[in-house]
Amino acid sequence: MGGSRWRFAFPILALIGSAILLTHTHTGLPTRDAFLIEVSHDMLGLLAAFIGAGRWLELRLPPPGGRLGGVLWRISLLGVGLVLLFYHE
Repeated sequence: MGGSRWRFAFPILALIGSAILLTHTHTGLPTRDAFLIEVSHDMLGLLAAFIGAGRWLELRLPPPGGRLGGVLWRISLLGVGLVLLFYHE
């Protein structure tokens, strides 16, 4: 497996972003607003985890197995786009 180590920057950053989205809270906001923000951030964090894991698997597994990881991260990235399309704080 040739190539630079920089190819792992995207999945690592996606996993870090996922951890941040899944662990922070908005407790200072009114209950309804905080709940809606938490739900959307949790969905984005979960999808970001799928993106990071899928891309990592695509890079690390041999071609037949890596294809599933490629499909996973691409569909998850589309899901992030859809969530952000309808996102409102």
